[in-house]
Amino acid sequence: MSEIKINKLPVPTWTWLKVNDYTVAVPDKFEKAECEATNMPAEVKVGAVDFTSIALGDVELGAGEDFRKLSHQAKTGGASFTVPAGVKVEEPIRITYDYGTEDGSESGKLSRTAIVLGEASELTVVMTFKGCPKFGANDIRIKAAKTAKLTLVEIFQFEEGSNFVDSIGGRYLEKGGLKLIQIKSGKGNMALSCCADLDGYKSTLDIDTGYIVTGDNKLDINYVSRHRGAKTDTKINVSGVLRDNADKTFRGTIDFIKGCKTATGDEREDVLLMDEGVHNNTVPLILCAEEDVEGAHGASIGKISDEILTYFASRGIPEAEVTELMAKSRIDAVAGRIPDEVTRNLLLADD
Repeated sequence: MSEIKINKLPVPTWTWLKVNDYTVAVPDKFEKAECEATNMPAEVKVGAVDFTSIALGDVELGAGEDFRKLSHQAKTGGASFTVPAGVKVEEPIRITYDYGTEDGSESGKLSRTAIVLGEASELTVVMTFKGCPKFGANDIRIKAAKTAKLTLVEIFQFEEGSNFVDSIGGRYLEKGGLKLIQIKSGKGNMALSCCADLDGYKSTLDIDTGYIVTGDNKLDINYVSRHRGAKTDTKINVSGVLRDNADKTFRGTIDFIKGCKTATGDEREDVLLMDEGVHNNTVPLILCAEEDVEGAHGASIGKISDEILTYFASRGIPEAEVTELMAKSRIDAVAGRIPDEVTRNLLLADD
């Protein structure tokens, strides 16, 4: 085992705050994570992954350079999904990744995915992650041509004791974009990250994330949106619940690079603190090298108010049930935005 630093804040702040990065212990060997596709539209071309051959080798990953090197050295293979120009795929790809359980093996498990969208194409991919890996990881790289749109849904349902890193990177040309929906309803320690290069005019990044962190588990989130094209737009909405002794850090960076005139960006987080033992860090960051832009950020962090508890108590609903309802509402709100009806209904039914 060795340690790497991931989810680095693009511009470090005071070290004593301990929010500049996240350290994870990683094994020396990796195996390919098992996966099963339950729905594969005929319009999508499926092949073996080769990041260099499809010009994705230089895509910046949200987890950072150390994770890129780890993924490259693992050589676990993976899958690529390509949509031809002008094709709007109506049916979503649904993939379930099984990272297994801790069996004494010293190997970690890694999945690698490339998604390439031709001009004016559209695709929805739904990924569900399960198991209890000693260390599991996911590397996704995206290339979207002009006016190409990708909706990526990730649902994390890991078991207690798991450790997982999810890292996304992508480049988006004129009017192309990514809509990312992430839901952490399982347990274990997790690091989520996404880096988007909005290279083209009016390219977009739209992120909706919902999470529940319980026990002594940790969640570390790092989103970076780099605005390079004019009139690019970023929206980041994160909503979650911390219980017991949970520990969570959210980093959200909107980077307005010189030349991205009239670009806009907005990031928000809503955190509900359920217990006294929880620990929360929220680090919204806006970097600006261009004057003609609009950026905003905000955070709402607190407990359930006495007024709400009194209101529900007057209607015969005990406090314990109120907290469950409030926690459930965070996940349901994000799940309701999933465009795939099959997945959406399964999530809402499980709750």
